[in-house]
Amino acid sequence: MRTSYGYETATATVTLTPAKNDSMKNSTLALMGVTGGLMIAEMSIHNILLGGLMIGAAMVIALPKQANYLFNNFDKVQRKYGVNLYAILFALLAVIFVLDFASAPAHAQFFNNAQTWMKDAFKDSGGNDTQIGQVIDLFFNVLRGLFLLYVGISLVRIIQAARNDEDWQSLSRTPLIIVLAVFVGDIITGLIVNVS
Repeated sequence: MRTSYGYETATATVTLTPAKNDSMKNSTLALMGVTGGLMIAEMSIHNILLGGLMIGAAMVIALPKQANYLFNNFDKVQRKYGVNLYAILFALLAVIFVLDFASAPAHAQFFNNAQTWMKDAFKDSGGNDTQIGQVIDLFFNVLRGLFLLYVGISLVRIIQAARNDEDWQSLSRTPLIIVLAVFVGDIITGLIVNVS
């Protein structure tokens, strides 16, 4: 029985020239720098890093010789200890960004404008206004609870599918579409009812 059909298989290996490798490394560092700069700008809006940045800039200005030595020997330190200091600094900045984002008050209740509008609209409809307000609060809180339960259960199913090497991407489409629909619905409701 013939198992070889005479086709020759050729393996190709790609090696980057030093110039192309350096350009890819520089573009990655540039993207990390832009992202880090945007994170710092967002955090400075919350005034969490503005003082730290001002102190760091003052230290660089006050100690130019030491700062220049540190910046010039950055690559030597990386090679000596075998660590990527850019990745460590970027990860540290990302952790600070997440902590800053998580410490800000969320006010993340969706359909909050619709709830406020409905309570104001049905306040004068005759009847006890505290009961109507409680029913409206109950309705929107049950809606939020059901949404959070659905998202939580879907997230567990997606993680389980990813761990079992199944197609988790098709499972994540429906919850993502529903989250997007709720988000857009909340924005449109806020535009329609215009509660200030």
